Amino acid sequence: MFSIIDMINHYLGYININLKLKNRIYTVIGFIGNFYMLYLAYRFFENGRWVRGLGFIAVFLIFLYFLIMNIYYYFTTKKAPFDISPKIEKLLGGKPREAEENERLRSRGNRGRQSVVPSTGIFEKNSILPATIKSNQRETHNIQVLADQMIRNNFVVADYSGLSDDEILDHLQSSNETEMNAIGEGMPFPYFELREENSEANIYAGMNQMNLMRIGRVASVGLSDYFSAKKQYELYLAQAVLIGGPRKFAGRSSLMSEEAPYEAKIQMAYKKREDEATQTRRRTY
Repeated sequence: MFSIIDMINHYLGYININLKLKNRIYTVIGFIGNFYMLYLAYRFFENGRWVRGLGFIAVFLIFLYFLIMNIYYYFTTKKAPFDISPKIEKLLGGKPREAEENERLRSRGNRGRQSVVPSTGIFEKNSILPATIKSNQRETHNIQVLADQMIRNNFVVADYSGLSDDEILDHLQSSNETEMNAIGEGMPFPYFELREENSEANIYAGMNQMNLMRIGRVASVGLSDYFSAKKQYELYLAQAVLIGGPRKFAGRSSLMSEEAPYEAKIQMAYKKREDEATQTRRRTY
């Protein structure tokens, strides 16, 4: 029986399948082998070898516990009750080197994403209006060029926050999200500004103010176009963010990858315009 299980395990090593699926198969095989051990314990009891039989029962119960933990870990999203794995992990010297490396990569990605302050400053949330940007073919190309520069200069880390494929798949399944981009939810451009040119509100971005490229124009602010909204409000470009790019999503049985273009997303800050009478009073005082 154990020879058959070992043979199955040997051949599974040749098959390139999702690691989580492979661990599920190992769990099922483990249950078969474990209950075969229970059968051996019964045979020892039947032949009057109580000590060996009790030893096999003890091993059966230990293995049964860890197999149940595997069911929680690989077949559900629930936290296993009475999980002693953290204590065993600590007893054996802490987390495996691969897990520590993943945490290091995740923390590196998080540091890169959290330490950036927008070049235009910080605005209150209640002063932000949703806005859309429209880019032509040339401007879309500029966004790809700028994305490459940001990645090359380590301004943005395109490594899925250091997560492995199995960790990404677990995240997508537990969060009900459909996909994950290599750069995460996005990263503000190092420098960006708004210019009104030829009856258009054009957006420029770059690694610095000296090297700017046009990445699109403001198509709408709230429910209005830019210049209609500007009649009522003073408008400011609050944020311009790089989004999109390579992404991974859950397929039927494994994680799938797809190359996608980078895009830009913007937010506008606003302040209601004062009427002429109010402006006159302010100048008077």
